[in-house]
Amino acid sequence: MDKLIMSNKEREQIKVFEQLAKGQIGVKAAAQMLNWTQKWTKEKLARYMTEGDAGIVHKNRGRPSPKKWNIKERALTIDLLKSEWRGFGPTFTAEKLQELNGIKVSEETIRQMMIQEHLWIPGKKNRQYRKMRERKSLLGILVQLDGSPHDWFEGRGLKCTLLVFIDDATSKILWLEFVESESFAGVANAAKNYIQKHGRPIAFYVDYGSVFSVNLNNPDREKITQFERIMAILGIEIKHASSPQAKGRVERCNQTMQDRLVKEMRLASVSSIEQANEFLQNSKFIENHNARFAIKPAQEGDAHRSTDGYNLYQVFCTQEERVVTNDYTVRYKRKVLQLARQQLAIVRPKHRIIISEHLDKKLTLSIRNIPLNFSEIYVRQPKKLTPVEYVQNERIPNQKDCITIKTSSAVTSYKNRAYRKPAANHPWRNGSKISTTSIIDGGC
Repeated sequence: MDKLIMSNKEREQIKVFEQLAKGQIGVKAAAQMLNWTQKWTKEKLARYMTEGDAGIVHKNRGRPSPKKWNIKERALTIDLLKSEWRGFGPTFTAEKLQELNGIKVSEETIRQMMIQEHLWIPGKKNRQYRKMRERKSLLGILVQLDGSPHDWFEGRGLKCTLLVFIDDATSKILWLEFVESESFAGVANAAKNYIQKHGRPIAFYVDYGSVFSVNLNNPDREKITQFERIMAILGIEIKHASSPQAKGRVERCNQTMQDRLVKEMRLASVSSIEQANEFLQNSKFIENHNARFAIKPAQEGDAHRSTDGYNLYQVFCTQEERVVTNDYTVRYKRKVLQLARQQLAIVRPKHRIIISEHLDKKLTLSIRNIPLNFSEIYVRQPKKLTPVEYVQNERIPNQKDCITIKTSSAVTSYKNRAYRKPAANHPWRNGSKISTTSIIDGGC
């Protein structure tokens, strides 16, 4: 009996044709299920009715492709490239094969063959053409923001990330701050400190990191991150760089910091994030760097805007939506929050409220922008007993009539488990057959 090799896709097609043959579905429905035309579905159905399952399998299954390069022609080409045509490239080889030998083969097929035979070394792809972007004309119009993970303390402390805020118009470093990682908490806190010192810039120029962009299931860029939401409230535009070269100013600054700042902190014996941030604020490192590398803008002035009218503590937070339960509680990160009876707004079960977690981990609740009164309540979680605790807490009627068997830890996690000694009149001693119930009811 011949074996019939089928793919999973073909097996699914058989199920459709079985329904079609039995009249359970029509040709139009089957064509929609298979994503075929009705004409091709009818032809396939005819083959299925006459040949059975074999009619579903492609006729070229197991056969060489008619477009496959002839073995003799391939060997001839290799001999020519190793002798007379030494040094020929794939394109020139394809032209000469058709011109002199009447063999028509694509350039890519020849190139792959030459790579396999070590007759051609694939070169690097041509660099993408990049057009120079002019600097912004005024300080604060565009601020490039990037994180640089590095061993900043040269083994004296844990690895961390330096957040760099550099102005596009002047190449001035406007803010430096060390954080554990380029997370929302670290970036948001650094951005808040920057805005408190300089004001609100017109735009931040960032990459497509997870803090700055939702990259999964977001083809239309309709979903936004918590950081983008905060910047939208503050009227700060977020611009994403499509490549590292696009924000080359901050990338080059990162390289400079990894060279100069590391050595400066070594001389100052800095070995922690707290010491490093204190060093940046109290020393003249940023001032000296700007004096050496910053340039004058095309236009004098400052485009940073005031923060008047904005409560930065309220703005810099994460916000999530929760549904009020029937007992007027909401759950957030394993916490149970009980809403008070007296509120400034009407709250009912099934209403959706906003939970804001600020940078200092404090929570605030609101509905329709009206704050809510709440308290965090403690809910006792049932404790699961370990096997040893279960045996120790197990009630044994008579310890004298029980035996203790020590077992290997490789077999069971019980260290010392107590077993009940069967009674003298237990059916087990008589060798009779007993049920599970009699074992439980027997014992001491």
